[in-house]
Amino acid sequence: MTIKYTSEDNVISGLPLGGIGCGTLQVFPDGTRGVFTGLNNWEKPLGQLHWFRKGSGGDYRASNPFAIFVEQGGKKISKFLQTAHLDKCQTVEKIEFEAEFPIAKLKFKDKNIPLDVSLLSHTPFIKNDDKNSSLPCVTYLFKIKNTTSEKAEVSLLASAVNAVGEWNVGRFNKVWKSRGLTGVSFYKENAHPHDGSSKGDISLSTVASRGVTYLGEWQYVGESFRGEAEDRRFDAWRYFAEDGTLPNLSSGRITQGEGDEWMAALAVKFTLAPDEEKEIPFYYTWFMPNHHLGHMYENWFSDSREIAHYIHKKKDAFLAKTYKWQRLIKESTVDPWLKDGLINYLSIIPSASWWTKKNEFVMYENPVKWPLMDSLDVRYYGTMALAIFFPSLEKNTMMLFKKAQSGDGRIPHDLGRSQINCPSGGTTAGHPWKDLSTKYALMAYRDFLWTGDSKFLKNIYKSVKKAMEWEFTQDKDGNGLPDNEGKDQTYDLWDFYGTNSYSSGIFLAALLASMKMAKIMGDKAFYKSCKAYFDKGKESFERELWTGSYYIAGKSKHITYNACTAGQLNGQWYAHLLNLGYIHPEEHVKKAVKTMLELNGSKSAFGAVNSIYPVRSKASNGVNPDPEGRDFSRSSSGPRRTSEGESIIRGGKIDTSSYHSANVWVGETYALASLAIYEGFVKEGLDLAKKTWDNFVHNKKNVWYQPDVVFAKDGSLGDGELYVRNMSLWSVPFALARHDKSVEDFLLKLEPKLGASF
Repeated sequence: MTIKYTSEDNVISGLPLGGIGCGTLQVFPDGTRGVFTGLNNWEKPLGQLHWFRKGSGGDYRASNPFAIFVEQGGKKISKFLQTAHLDKCQTVEKIEFEAEFPIAKLKFKDKNIPLDVSLLSHTPFIKNDDKNSSLPCVTYLFKIKNTTSEKAEVSLLASAVNAVGEWNVGRFNKVWKSRGLTGVSFYKENAHPHDGSSKGDISLSTVASRGVTYLGEWQYVGESFRGEAEDRRFDAWRYFAEDGTLPNLSSGRITQGEGDEWMAALAVKFTLAPDEEKEIPFYYTWFMPNHHLGHMYENWFSDSREIAHYIHKKKDAFLAKTYKWQRLIKESTVDPWLKDGLINYLSIIPSASWWTKKNEFVMYENPVKWPLMDSLDVRYYGTMALAIFFPSLEKNTMMLFKKAQSGDGRIPHDLGRSQINCPSGGTTAGHPWKDLSTKYALMAYRDFLWTGDSKFLKNIYKSVKKAMEWEFTQDKDGNGLPDNEGKDQTYDLWDFYGTNSYSSGIFLAALLASMKMAKIMGDKAFYKSCKAYFDKGKESFERELWTGSYYIAGKSKHITYNACTAGQLNGQWYAHLLNLGYIHPEEHVKKAVKTMLELNGSKSAFGAVNSIYPVRSKASNGVNPDPEGRDFSRSSSGPRRTSEGESIIRGGKIDTSSYHSANVWVGETYALASLAIYEGFVKEGLDLAKKTWDNFVHNKKNVWYQPDVVFAKDGSLGDGELYVRNMSLWSVPFALARHDKSVEDFLLKLEPKLGASF
């Protein structure tokens, strides 16, 4: 199916390209490139070039244009290969854009250009190849074909602004030729010690040939303290538009004032005979070592030029290996929209990750809004694909959480804000979160199950045991389940007290996973402890929360929360994913899923609303579970029980008690959709997930910068960006595999060790 837009679409985000842990550069349907985070600036993507320039002229996206020159039959034409304007230069009429991470295809349409012109923008992303998927680079491969009967003189131009350093004073450019490449590199002298973007270099390069010319620098700013389109200068144009070449000038001058802004350009000129096609590559590479933990790529390279040489030699092999896993997904029997989702959600991995020089791998919860490193409650949902594609990186992070574990056994919420040595207990104050140690146990078992790595299990087992034993201490009322005490779980703007279906269900699933691990490790005592908690907790869960049609949100001594929540069976979802079996009676699970689909899944056109108060009608036997026909709400009474078939839900009302309860969580919607499919509601589950995905693709046109929250009313985008939780869509094919052998075969081709989940 492929994500398709044109330059006329108002697309919020572009396809991010760049290596894992290195930062990315987005390519947009209008041909521009921007939102660059390769400068150690994940939290402040490069947008405006300077703080004092508020106009569109300061937009980094417009400041890196490609261009084409064609001379044929005595006629000359030159145009930017983008639709964004700069310095009165002509632009192409339209661009067709197709994206399948990490590859974007752009076709340039213009009736005045007598050639077929396309661009393949890509970066390596290769399953189980951590190093070559972690390169700070983007390759731009142009294909130019002469479809006429007359030869044409053609030239391609690539340009870039020097973006090294937050302050532009001290920047300079250098043109170079070496080992088959010609390029220009961008630097800054006297780097500020606390500016992660000011030490290092960026390079723009291409294949060396007689046809390569350059302009090493020119002043981009036409009028200081402004920045509208008319205030920008593209001095290379007066040379390039004349004959497709540049003057081979490069002074190496250093910027002196705040109004100085250096650009540079390369041009490649060649002749095309009739029906001839040529490919011209350009490489954009970066090397930014001024990060407080460094980068893994510093162990392999010394500067951006070296990276360019490495990519140039291996780009064809890298592209072939990237296509290999893409092809497995595209040839699978899952729906086309799901293929798009599985492929494109992988873009979050490089967009929101660090891989430090000392080999520590972490991901942001979301870098701009909440720059917490690897929020564990979120990675529980979103790291399935990471565990499949790069299991060593996934296990790397788990060992960091082991290291950060408290002496009493508690697992932290995250490893720190923009750092990994300052773990926090969560985004709320007061009581410890009840869903962290349990999720840690489930992920530990998942990573062992999907890799068969007994060494990993041996290394992490004692930590998991200690975490679960701490969780046992949170059972304050002796019912075998942890007691929630307010905002002490992933819904950190939403209060739960006592037995909560979300936290308690995950606890039960974690007990089963812990029993599996204890059995493998020969730990009979811990196995028995977990079994005792499971048996007691399972009985309490049913007695306290089951209504006859769903499990209520929660119940304590003083408050009963009768709402039907989308996450009430989240633990069952994960239990199915790890082939642990049922943690609740199967018939109750199926009935609850049906109720959630009817209530939570129907109240919004954009996903499952997190919490709904059901309205019940008179039961078939004449007994009215709620004689006044009221919406259920918080009360001192317990869930209203009926015999099977007695209670008939006739509608529901959105629970507006919190920002979270009233809206849609993308990742939770995908989890519920997956659970529904597991339970046999295949069409309903797929429809639920699809409407959430379609909102991003078609309605909001924001595929690659998704938030955690979507507003139930109109599909508007809520908090966050690049949200890791949303990668839970990767659980959907696991659920489909239970019903469709061809989907199981696809997953086993992708990773044979996943067979343990079926």
